[in-house]
Amino acid sequence: MEWWNGDPTQYSNTPVFMIYGIGTDLVNIPRMAAVIARWGDRFTGRVFSAHEIEACGRRARPASAYAIRFAAKEAFSKAMGLGMKGGLSWREIEVFNDPRGRPGLRIYGRSLEICSRKGIGPIHLSLSDEGDYGSAVVVLEKIHETCHGL
Repeated sequence: MEWWNGDPTQYSNTPVFMIYGIGTDLVNIPRMAAVIARWGDRFTGRVFSAHEIEACGRRARPASAYAIRFAAKEAFSKAMGLGMKGGLSWREIEVFNDPRGRPGLRIYGRSLEICSRKGIGPIHLSLSDEGDYGSAVVVLEKIHETCHGL
């Protein structure tokens, strides 16, 4: 990481990001398992993308995988300040893992249009599960201004 060296031109024309929103959510894994057992594909097909359904099906604890992905979508909607009724769509918010396993979010469709309109840039996601609970934290950044010296 490069630290400021005291030269006011060091970061000239460098975008400056600010935190736009932070969201968190906690999901009870046995409750998610019960919802999936009762509604099956009607639920998973409405809330999760085909990639997410495939990824969850490969896990030793599919209900846990679904729960943390559901928590991520809820946390994202909270970080946006909209909730899921503010124009966001479940299936347009997709949790993925990079080749090293790091989780991330892909945004599509109208949800992406809303992010673009609001200037949302980097999206940070952390997922966790322990015992009966799965959680997610989302931090959204947006470009604030261009730094012309500090």
